[in-house]
Amino acid sequence: MKHFYWHWMLVFVLTLIFGGDAFAQVSLDTLRVGLYESPPFVMFKEDGSMHGVSAWLWEQIRQDLNRPFKLVPYSSGQPLKTLLYDLETSKIDLAINPITITSDRNRQINFTYPFYVGNLTIAERKGSRMDSIFSVLKAIFSIRLLYLVLILFGLVIMFGFLIWLVEKQNNHFERGKKGLVSSFWWSAVTMTTVGYGDKVPVSNLGRFIALIWMLCSLIIISIFTASITSSLTVHKLTQVTDSLENYRRAKVGTVESSATDGFLQRNFFRDVHTYPEFISGLKELENNNLEYFIYDEPWLDYQLNNNPEFNSLRLLPMRFNVQLYAMPMAKTLSEDLHDQISAALLQLTESHDWELLLDEYQLKEY
Repeated sequence: MKHFYWHWMLVFVLTLIFGGDAFAQVSLDTLRVGLYESPPFVMFKEDGSMHGVSAWLWEQIRQDLNRPFKLVPYSSGQPLKTLLYDLETSKIDLAINPITITSDRNRQINFTYPFYVGNLTIAERKGSRMDSIFSVLKAIFSIRLLYLVLILFGLVIMFGFLIWLVEKQNNHFERGKKGLVSSFWWSAVTMTTVGYGDKVPVSNLGRFIALIWMLCSLIIISIFTASITSSLTVHKLTQVTDSLENYRRAKVGTVESSATDGFLQRNFFRDVHTYPEFISGLKELENNNLEYFIYDEPWLDYQLNNNPEFNSLRLLPMRFNVQLYAMPMAKTLSEDLHDQISAALLQLTESHDWELLLDEYQLKEY
């Protein structure tokens, strides 16, 4: 009887051990796939179904995998940060959302082959017409231009005074204050090439001085015109091809724990404000609490072109810091599964359907 008791105890223990292993194996076979709403890559319809670039990719991949999976949606205030942490701690196996490949992240998690290449860009508020006018006026009336005007005014006074000294001897320019004012008028008229002819020098010395002033005026007016043109041109160009150096002291925003956040820190941006997701950051820019918002161009471009809430915002036509986007995976995910998903991604992105998909969601690769 005692022998029979120990026999069943052994069977019971073995059942627990191997039964637990079997249960764990089933659990491991079910992939835990994280995702959060992030247009245009992952979006949810009213019926709960999802669409978007990454959603389409996953739909094609899962059919080839022929393996059970469970979607793990993230709707917390910090979806990106939480998702990355869960990947690092193997609470989920992979994520649908495209994540920028960085050296720091690569030490914590694995990535598929990159399936999309993008850049960072900058969003700002659209200036009003009055703001544009003030901006142009500010560009024109610079310190350099002010110095040039003062020099020009000084030369007008100097040559006018010289003509008055010479021509007052023959009474062609009146003596005293009235004649002095007339000489200044003559000097200004000559400089601008208007040439009214109401006052002209008649002496040889006066005409020689006038000749020198005419030649000098041609050069001065050319410099003056070129300076204004240069100011306007530089102002226009800085709106198009500005340098990141001009934004380092500005109040900028980005997404917390994003690759952009790391880029701004490495490049010594001084006043960076981070937000749990980029929609809240754009709202802060909309409300004039930020000067600029810096983030990945695909996300910003889609929102500013499709979300009426951000009609007052625009993207600056500048791109920098190339981003490679891939699907992230936990380190504990098997190498075979990693290779299988990567190979499926490569095949999908080489198809014509991929080009049509990018066009549908207004995306272009760089």
